[in-house]
Amino acid sequence: MGLQSLSDHSHRGCAHRSLAAEAGSQARRASLHSHRSWGWLQIRRLIVDLGPWRPAVNRLPAVDKLERRPRAEDQRPRLSCVPWLTRGGDGGAIALDVDPNLIDAPAPSGSRALEEEIAALRHDRDALQLGFFEAAYVQQRLGAPRRLRRGAFDIAGETFPVRHASGDFLTAFDTGVHTVLGLGDIAGKGLSAGMWFTHLVGLIRLFARSLHDPAGVAAAINGHLASLDPEAPITTLFLTWADACTGDLVYSNAGHPAPLVLRRDGSVEWLSAGGPVLGAVPDATFVNGGAVLNPGDTLLGYSDGILECCNARGEEFGVERLVDATRSAIAPSASATLFSVLGSVQDFAADAPRVDDLALMVVHRLDEA
Repeated sequence: MGLQSLSDHSHRGCAHRSLAAEAGSQARRASLHSHRSWGWLQIRRLIVDLGPWRPAVNRLPAVDKLERRPRAEDQRPRLSCVPWLTRGGDGGAIALDVDPNLIDAPAPSGSRALEEEIAALRHDRDALQLGFFEAAYVQQRLGAPRRLRRGAFDIAGETFPVRHASGDFLTAFDTGVHTVLGLGDIAGKGLSAGMWFTHLVGLIRLFARSLHDPAGVAAAINGHLASLDPEAPITTLFLTWADACTGDLVYSNAGHPAPLVLRRDGSVEWLSAGGPVLGAVPDATFVNGGAVLNPGDTLLGYSDGILECCNARGEEFGVERLVDATRSAIAPSASATLFSVLGSVQDFAADAPRVDDLALMVVHRLDEA
């Protein structure tokens, strides 16, 4: 049933009556009452571009507010027509279908249910956020301490997750004979990588106490990861046995970006001996490498997130900048060196968003134990 032309009724001033008559149908009343949960005001008609009927619209009385008079139970819902006219000359009218009984009605049960659902979702969100922070805290506690002193070795390490938990990890512990230092990168980010971290650290600690060298530990972990179903994520690992008395390092590098040793004279040595990434080749062979940290020498381990950190132009930080930053960063403490290198990376990236986890480990041999 359509609205009649307003011009047909302008001379009788009955625009309100024709609209009210239309609203009197039982179908419209049922529709109005079936939508109470959406509010007491419903837009039923929108008449646009009245064209030649503009004068008639201008003669309609202004409707500033809705009447709120009581009505009998059998009274039909009231209609009000609100005219409008733009500066450009276009006009129209909005017919508003109003049930006065609903104006002062309390909030419908549907609205309360929606508010309760929103409150429940907020509670779940807060609980999930708390779980993320707790997972990050556990990961930090299970990893290497931020600063460690073993004999002449001054050791510092930091991980910087792009999400709550990090796929990059550090580990450091003593076996009674030497100090075990590990730096790894689990494929992926966030909680999934963080959960694998706890498993990897447990394996490193388990095998390091029963096997005699880093290559043997890398081979054992590789065989274990390759046998898992479902498959474990690919993992890189640099693992070294450090003798705090002599400065000797025995290491094996399983596909990790090669750490560098910056000598006191400014020369650089790369620690790359080892084997492939862990979990990819079940029967892979791993070998040991060796190096000596002399007084004044510094070992810098890092994750690929450092090398691949980009600036706004899409340029990567890269190996050359890392070497320059390490040379410029040499300080009396390992912690100061670490944060100097990190500052160089941050200055390079500036405001560019970070997309990968970062990890740094610095081992500085002091002049005196």
